[in-house]
Amino acid sequence: MRSRGSQTSARSVALASMLLAFGACLGYAESVLLPPLPVPGVRLGLANLAVVVTLATLGSTYALVVSLGRVLIVSFAAGSLGGPAFAMSLAGALAAWSVMSLLARKEGIFSPVGWSVAGSAAHVIAQLLLAAWLVGSQAPLAMTPLSLLASVPTGLVIGYSARLLVSRIPQTTLAFGR
Repeated sequence: MRSRGSQTSARSVALASMLLAFGACLGYAESVLLPPLPVPGVRLGLANLAVVVTLATLGSTYALVVSLGRVLIVSFAAGSLGGPAFAMSLAGALAAWSVMSLLARKEGIFSPVGWSVAGSAAHVIAQLLLAAWLVGSQAPLAMTPLSLLASVPTGLVIGYSARLLVSRIPQTTLAFGR
């Protein structure tokens, strides 16, 4: 007979795997189907929905795995693995995860909506800093105000969507997640 600890682990891994697949599908669909927003380089960040849901249900370690996993899978599927687009996606994902994880520790102060908005802004800043470094010019940083302005509504959409999804996950599933 299995111990409760192995059930917890198996359920957590299964939920994280489903969220990783969900995030990878959303990320790939967004990269090939949806046109970019009017601000160059800014997208909705649909794949981050899986990361925010993972953070809310399973915690920051699983959220990091989902975040990095979906970047690798989407980059591989889109043919950008190892290129500048991959590096920028990875930098943005790590920055967003870092900020969202810090805010998630402040229970009762920030909700998944707040995490998402802050993560979206961190993602944009990390990508612009890396772009400036890659091209050897501060020119990409000129897009910071407009990119940050665009990150707020996209972060709100992802955050509210994550909150809705988390509210629909059965509590019995969540009880094993943490």
